[in-house]
Amino acid sequence: MSSLHITLTELKNQSRLLKEAESLIRSNLVDKLYIAALHADGLLRDEKFGENIRARRFALRTRKYSKNLFFQTLKYLEFSFRVYAGYKDKHIRVINVHTLSLLPLGVILKRIWGAKLVYDTHELETETSGLYGVRKKLSKWVERALIDQVDLTIVVSESIADWYTNAYRIPRPVVVLNACHQRKLMKKNHFRLRLGIKEEQKILLYQGGLVHGRGVSLILEAFRVRKDNNVVAVFMGYGSMQSDIEEFSKKRSNVFFYPAVSPSSVLEYTSSADMGIHLIQNTCLNHFYCMPNKLFEYAMAGLPVLVSDMKEMAAFVEGNSMGSVIKEFSPEAINHAIDLLLAQDIEVLHVNAHKTGVKHAWEVQEAAMLRAYANLFI
Repeated sequence: MSSLHITLTELKNQSRLLKEAESLIRSNLVDKLYIAALHADGLLRDEKFGENIRARRFALRTRKYSKNLFFQTLKYLEFSFRVYAGYKDKHIRVINVHTLSLLPLGVILKRIWGAKLVYDTHELETETSGLYGVRKKLSKWVERALIDQVDLTIVVSESIADWYTNAYRIPRPVVVLNACHQRKLMKKNHFRLRLGIKEEQKILLYQGGLVHGRGVSLILEAFRVRKDNNVVAVFMGYGSMQSDIEEFSKKRSNVFFYPAVSPSSVLEYTSSADMGIHLIQNTCLNHFYCMPNKLFEYAMAGLPVLVSDMKEMAAFVEGNSMGSVIKEFSPEAINHAIDLLLAQDIEVLHVNAHKTGVKHAWEVQEAAMLRAYANLFI
């Protein structure tokens, strides 16, 4: 059986999609798996990811045009035609679309090829902070109109599954968390060795996109006003705020920057910290219900974690006794949560975090996903 996954990304670091692809091939539910993506300079147009997984990045002639509605429509139509032409002879039995905007294309290809359609939504797209006005209304209308054409819906949190069931009166979607592969609890020391951090200092790690809206400025301010150097903050990643962090670290001895590392080695560095932090502001329902992959990376690396008071994240951390919830979005609340965490038995928290990571590891998530795929053809 052949399967086609379609994404509107350039497939640079789509760890969830690739984990799903590898699981499907390894399970023998799928013989050949194709990935359709977008091309960009410096990337291969055709790339192989493991046994029987082939990706094709389509270079669109229209991509150089502006981002107004007319040209965006042209780009979408060109991409859709290229995908159809590229895979019409591949005997596709299952189509998997990874974003709401690809749902219309998925429905059309399903009808043409007589395939099953999987809607693998990576977030609650119609309830994001950047979506409003006409675009929001149109997105909700498209999803509501087409959701009944979907044979399997996959979501990333229990609350999002409940939302889909209540909003569209559909069977409850399958929840597949953004977890990482199982890993033994192994402590590393990369940050202390490479950044000159003292052994007695605790390392609070921020890992991920260094962009606005993730609490980066708030963490910097918390460490600016912090009275001691018993705890230092390490920011590992890349993004528009990288230069701000680098400048801040030159003035403060308790803040450090470390460049992003490859996905294959990220947990080696994660496990070099003592605590993790993941802050998301409650600006939309998507944030309130989110379960980001960084949370599972911290857990698998055995890091107690500080999170903002979002429904799913807070319940996950508190329910598994693996950290603390920051009740207010302020520097004072961050420092208070850090001190509360340090007052606990850190070694117990390390063990709890790792047990939680293993309990929800990708090996567990893939089992739920594979059962759902197998049921498509019963």
